[in-house]
Amino acid sequence: MAFLSSFDIPISALTAQQLRLDIIAQNVANADDFATTPEDAYKRQMVVFNEDRSFKRILWTKMGQHVAKRFNYVQLKGVECTQVVEDPTPPNPVYSPDNPLADEFGYVYKSNVDEAIEEMDAVEATNSYNANVEVFNLVKSMASAALRIGQG
Repeated sequence: MAFLSSFDIPISALTAQQLRLDIIAQNVANADDFATTPEDAYKRQMVVFNEDRSFKRILWTKMGQHVAKRFNYVQLKGVECTQVVEDPTPPNPVYSPDNPLADEFGYVYKSNVDEAIEEMDAVEATNSYNANVEVFNLVKSMASAALRIGQG
């Protein structure tokens, strides 16, 4: 039943968006963390997505370029999280000489997480998640209708 592979794309997208929401929650939980040095401050994490073309990649490497060129289609397996990267934005120095974490100049370093950006990312991830639920339900109803075609 090859049509069942149609479920791979929305299911993998649901998993990817759930990971993205988990990373956003981790960022928000660490938004108010302070450190003594900029290197020790929590750095915002971001998820990088890519399309999973594993079948074509395997075909290309195992069978060779000349054989793989005969297959003009690309069989997608869905969405994959390729990596979680740190935001390169420097941490925010805060002058607080009474803080026990303050350095010799009286500064502590707050994480580079902007809660407003995290909230917008969470809304975007939630909308994408809900859209993929709708795609999954649509594919499910189409598969169900295809199975009923032969019934009288």
